Amino acid sequence: MNIPKTGFVGVGIVQSAVETASSFTINTADGEKRAMDVLKYSELYHRNADDPDKSEYFVPVKWLETRSEQEAINEVGFFGNQNTVCKPTTPKWRHTVERLKRYFGKWNAEL
Repeated sequence: MNIPKTGFVGVGIVQSAVETASSFTINTADGEKRAMDVLKYSELYHRNADDPDKSEYFVPVKWLETRSEQEAINEVGFFGNQNTVCKPTTPKWRHTVERLKRYFGKWNAEL
């Protein structure tokens, strides 16, 4: 996961297909709930929930390794993407992926 203008803070495996904000659920201390009902700034998810072209979309991720924003990894030459979660498959990503594998030791643990 890449925080724009900050750096990479996690690596994980997408567990299933993309879902709209209105249908995506997360586990909470009180059981499973719709993400748009419990997440910070959830009013933003409600605004366009009924419009497939403007709705927010989520994917469930199994995080292999994460770090704090203050420990984000960023180097000159890293390739980024406007999406928070993406699969690094294009040739432009090769350098970034190889460098990040050094910082995130659990990258290949379950791949």
